[in-house]
Amino acid sequence: MPAAFAAFCQRHLDIYIRYALLRVGDDRQARVLAQAALGDLAMAWAEALQSPSPAALAWRLLAARISGVAPDDLQLYRVLPALQADAVLLRYRLGLPAAEAAEVMGWQPGEFTCLLKAAVRSGAAA
Repeated sequence: MPAAFAAFCQRHLDIYIRYALLRVGDDRQARVLAQAALGDLAMAWAEALQSPSPAALAWRLLAARISGVAPDDLQLYRVLPALQADAVLLRYRLGLPAAEAAEVMGWQPGEFTCLLKAAVRSGAAA
């Protein structure tokens, strides 16, 4: 395992698990999904390093894993586009600072702020 990949996993695994837990409601399943998404990333690590944002690719892999099993009972995902709902969960439910939430999703801080403001303007995040 390349050192850069190991460092990426160490930095993101806990947040991925906490996010997945909010989405699926089961600690064991959340851990399995987060680890599986990082396994998917390992298979695409060379591609990720060539992309503009490895974190963005990793987030898409995690979101794909979770969307396949998450119940649709979170109101947030019924009223907002998935990326906006994800931003709201990271910032307000997990309490991540905006800069850290942006980094986790692979967005620039300004882009993340716009994403979050759009969600808040819709009234769904309030």
